[in-house]
Amino acid sequence: MKTLLIGKLHPEAKEILKENTKLIQMSNEDFCATTSLFPETEALVLRTFTKCQKNELDFFPNLRYIVSCSVGLNNLDLEEMERRNIKLIHVPGTNANSVAEHTLYLMLSLLREDSVRPFAELKNKTIGIIGFGAIGKLVAKKLLGFDCKVIAFDVIAQEQEVLQTLNTQMKELDEVLSMADVITIHVPLNKHTQNLINQECFAKMKEKSFFINTSRAELLDEKSLLFFNNKFRGIALDVFSDRLKSELNHDNLILTEHLGAQGEESFRDQCLKPVAEFLSILNNNPKHS
Repeated sequence: MKTLLIGKLHPEAKEILKENTKLIQMSNEDFCATTSLFPETEALVLRTFTKCQKNELDFFPNLRYIVSCSVGLNNLDLEEMERRNIKLIHVPGTNANSVAEHTLYLMLSLLREDSVRPFAELKNKTIGIIGFGAIGKLVAKKLLGFDCKVIAFDVIAQEQEVLQTLNTQMKELDEVLSMADVITIHVPLNKHTQNLINQECFAKMKEKSFFINTSRAELLDEKSLLFFNNKFRGIALDVFSDRLKSELNHDNLILTEHLGAQGEESFRDQCLKPVAEFLSILNNNPKHS
């Protein structure tokens, strides 16, 4: 199997690919600048930093597989891949613990921002989790020992047993926005969620609440966040545009450069698990190897 790796991968995953496929590698920068065709490439291994929409897919007339070593899929044109019969190999949830831990780090750091006056404590606070998938559930689990109230919103119905275990109440979005002392976003980016947190949402949030986003920058209407930024006691963002970074001004602001999913263990899992699944498929279909 002739395989192209774009960008960097965990060394163990790269070594396995080298041992089991005909592997070549190029940087994301070189791929973005290319105008070449890759007619021999049958499998593409990439991460979320590499855009692969219709125009990029045109470079690969014989592509059979895309192995995504990330959790988010907004960099891929999934409908076009389906039309071209390109199989996606993707293992969601591999970054969940890393992002959940990063969320707790941001949360605790924001609450303890002021060394002059008494800082805020999580005890008795209402934490609002928007998006209650794998990451949202892990955030709730990690909050169990803090004596806070956890409420959440998701478009998918949740199992009552899970909610009881996590001591979490599901609410409508408007209720989470208006009730929470701390709001944290854990929603995937797609055509339904772009600008999900908009001017109307920011207006409903509590005065002097704390706002955290470790999901995707495009989930926020950043212009509205700039307008409402003084409403918050603290803002922490792991994802943001260059414009927001340059214009957002707040006394209690934490910006991290998309680090939430980059824990040692999660980076290894994000790379190794989809690569292992890819090789398992090849081993079960020798004519494709």
